[in-house]
Parts: sequence; structure tokens; C-alpha cells
Amino acid sequence: MRGIMWCSSFLIILGFILLAYGGNCVCSGASALAFRLGVSQLVIGMTIVAISTSSPEFITSLMAALNQHPEIVIGNIVGSNLVNIGLAGGFVALVKPFTITTRITEQELPFLLLVTCIFSLCSIVMDFGSILGMAFIVLDISYMYFICKNEEDPQTNRSKKALSVPLKINFWKALGLFFLGIFLLFLGARLVINHSVKIAHVLGWSDTLIGFTIVAIGTSSPEIMVSLVAALRGYGAICTGNIIGSNIFNTLMIVGVCALVCPLPVNGYLCYCTIPLLIFLTALMWLFFTTKREINRLEGLMLFGGFILIFSISVYMQMIA
Repeated sequence: MRGIMWCSSFLIILGFILLAYGGNCVCSGASALAFRLGVSQLVIGMTIVAISTSSPEFITSLMAALNQHPEIVIGNIVGSNLVNIGLAGGFVALVKPFTITTRITEQELPFLLLVTCIFSLCSIVMDFGSILGMAFIVLDISYMYFICKNEEDPQTNRSKKALSVPLKINFWKALGLFFLGIFLLFLGARLVINHSVKIAHVLGWSDTLIGFTIVAIGTSSPEIMVSLVAALRGYGAICTGNIIGSNIFNTLMIVGVCALVCPLPVNGYLCYCTIPLLIFLTALMWLFFTTKREINRLEGLMLFGGFILIFSISVYMQMIA
């Protein structure tokens, strides 16, 4: 049994490395492609970058659904959204405070809060099935269309430096980098899912707990890295767009697609405690953004501290349940 633990632990670490590197390849390739198309920073952050950095969550959750571990899906999504706000938002603000645009506080953040509330209500009323999944997918696609259609002056925000895109990268290299990243994400997801479940069963952990902790933090590493780089370079629109866009994509598209594969039950504690606390943390982030159009170090500390508290309590309650 000890040999299984050590072997699985090594393969999980290898899976995380593949996820992180694959996520970086996907993000770099997608960002280069977006630049070639002349997309603004905000739209890049909300769409291309957000979807790219959420690829680990998407592939990992889809693999879990296909392998009949639906509890991992919801645990992964809720945990990842908490990590995005607490680490990609709060911790990054501790390192480097960042500013945002008015549009984010007036459109994107209210929509994220609405989506999180809808997700919470649906988790209480029913399991996530195919009809609800299709509705979530349609809502996400509609909002993506709204974001792109309402873009203002994309050329003014066009910047390779913002996304660390190599100056000489061409369209085909960017496309190849993107698909290489997808392939690495697929391999990493298989390793993480299969061996996390093995360790969970050895330790007596539930699938929900393993998805909420190990899988959620590992698959959110691309969001954290991209947000940190964007904040350090002074591109607040990329940073916040990545966080908000990733959480919207996680909640709508990933849950929607996985619900088409198999019904997704929601753990009772996640349903009645952790998800409402996620709503609170999302509302708190909106409040901080609205007051000064930025998140300073004190506010970043409050978001990070709130994440640590919620995450720790949730893990403890699920372990003793």
C-alpha cells in the first residue's frame, strides 16, 4: 500500500507539471493568436486567456465525468473558483496591487455574481442534469458573444508584452503551441484524476474532497501564474478579466458540458455552506473593485485571508463528515 501511495504521489506531481506547462503553452499560443487578430486586453482576458487557463479544469472535470466520478467535478469547480479569487486575486494583490476598468464593475462582476447565485440555487433544488447543462452552455456562449460584440476600440489595447508573447512568433507556431498545450493538459489530467482517486480511496477521502483540494489547486495554477504576470506588468484588465472570465467559464461551460455526460450531484456541505461563502467572497471582490477601481494590499489580504478560512473550514467539515 505504501508503494502505491508513493507511486501515485509521484505521478500526481508529474501530472501537475504537465498541467502547468500545458496551461502555459495554451495561454501563450492563444494569446499570440488573439494578438494577431487585434483583440483588446479586456476581451483577451475574459475570453481567450480565461478559457485557456481554465483548460486544466475543463479537461480534468470532463475526464472525471467520463470515468464516473461526478463528485470530483463540482468539488473541482467550487474549489477552483475559490482559488481564483483568493490566490489569483487576493494573493496577487498582496504582491502587486492592480487597477481595473469601469466596465468590469458594471458588467462582468455583476454577471459573475448572478451566475454564482444561479449555480447555488440550482445545486439546492436539483442535481445538474442534461437540460440544465445545456442551458448553462447556451448562457455562456451568449455572454461570450456579448463580450466580443460590445468591445470598444480593440487596437488601443493591443500589446504583445502584456501576455509575454514572443515577438517573432507567427500564426502557425502559435497554433502549434496551442495544440501542444491541449495534448499536455490531456495527459496531465489523466494522471491527476486516476491517481488522486487512488490516494483518496486509500486515505478514505471522498471524491468531493479530493476534487475540492488537490485537483482544484493544481488545475488553477495557470490562472495564478497569468494573473501574477499581468499584475506585475501593470495590465489590470488582463488580470481581472482572467479571474472573472475563468470563474464564469468554470461555472457555466464546464458544469454544463459535464452535466451532459452524467448527472452531477452536489455534496450537502458544499451546497449549503461552501457555495454560499463563495458568493460572499465574490461580492466582497466586487465591493473592493467598485470603491476605488482597484484592489490594494489590505483588500488583497482580506480576500486571501477569507479564502484560507473558507477553504480550511470546508476541508475540515468534509473530512469529519
